[in-house]
Amino acid sequence: MRHRRIPLLVAISVAAAAGLAGLAGPTHRSAAVPLGPGPVQLPARPAPAVTATNRLALGLLTRLRGSGNAVFSPYSIETALAMVDQGARGTPAGALAAANRALAATLAADTTPPAGDARNRATLLVANGLWVRRGLALESPFATALSAEFGAAPQALDFAGAPDAARAQINDWIAAHTGQLIRNLMGPGTIDARTALVLADAIYLRARWDSPFVAASTRPGRFTLAPGTRVTTPFMTQPATAFDYGTGPGYRAVDLPYRDSRLSMLAVMPTLGTLTAFERHLTPAGLARLAARLRSRQVDLSLPRLRLALRADLIPALSALGMPVAFTDGADFAAISRAAALKIAAVQHGAVLRVDEAGTVAAAATGISLTPTAEPIAPAIRLALNHPFLVFLRDDRTGAVLFAARVIDPAAAAGS
Repeated sequence: MRHRRIPLLVAISVAAAAGLAGLAGPTHRSAAVPLGPGPVQLPARPAPAVTATNRLALGLLTRLRGSGNAVFSPYSIETALAMVDQGARGTPAGALAAANRALAATLAADTTPPAGDARNRATLLVANGLWVRRGLALESPFATALSAEFGAAPQALDFAGAPDAARAQINDWIAAHTGQLIRNLMGPGTIDARTALVLADAIYLRARWDSPFVAASTRPGRFTLAPGTRVTTPFMTQPATAFDYGTGPGYRAVDLPYRDSRLSMLAVMPTLGTLTAFERHLTPAGLARLAARLRSRQVDLSLPRLRLALRADLIPALSALGMPVAFTDGADFAAISRAAALKIAAVQHGAVLRVDEAGTVAAAATGISLTPTAEPIAPAIRLALNHPFLVFLRDDRTGAVLFAARVIDPAAAAGS
């Protein structure tokens, strides 16, 4: 087995299914929740951020793009929400900020190993930004936390006088920090003259396979969308290669490591026709146990090339996950600024995932704007991923899901 899998033993609140406790409304007491067995102890400090990220991964997976292709970065979304959470009154936000900082440090270490060819190392870049309406006074603890814990020092913009210019500047920052893959994330109407502040997280990943596919071996193959329905798409192949592989009730799974890093792509293919039910019942505990049960086997692997993209307004999904108050006049972000009662007006997310013979390129960004409320307050195993499956780009040390995707039709053109 190539990697030792990590147990997730963490303290979470009831509202952590939405990623953040404070944003869901009243603060809840925490309770220790064991999320699966494993041989290695997870460092205590990143655990709350890992839990929030993975709950978002599985909670949003069932709510984005219906039953079609989907891709997003729960890590980016959780980080952006964690920044906002620093301003939710009554929330123990300091602990969450420390957990996010610890997870970010772990991810940085996991993509910069002490040895290896620097040209082939995985590149993982994460950046956070904070833009504030000119003249708006921020509460000192909020501004300090965003700068010290998230690296997002406040920048003043003229939202009131030139909202379109401010929106263009923020979009340019997002594009620059996602390899130009995520452009114009904040669309018309997401930032206007009433906008008080905008927070954003951007993530960019480029990683080469530990065992690259041979491009000359790529051939057209049939991908079954549903019983009786097939499309033709290019399949990459790896004959008799050692991968961590496992099976369980109703699924097969394979983990493809990236070179000179502790990152990998875990592909989980439920039995044909059962993906929706499998996805709905998959939990962070189940995902952790599934990953922990993988063992090194010789696998004859076929994997379709992937080009997935998504743009989404996350407010409906986040509301359904348990945090609707943050988007209403009942929100309480007094810890951000006492000069204005604020609520979240927009949560925009964009993501791109490209998988080919050399490796993976993925980028995502999350932008959150806040406005004043209306009122103050063995033998080789044959595995062809040739029907719908799920993808989780994970950090193997913590188990944090950086990107998640649902592949229904790999032949479909990537959206914008």
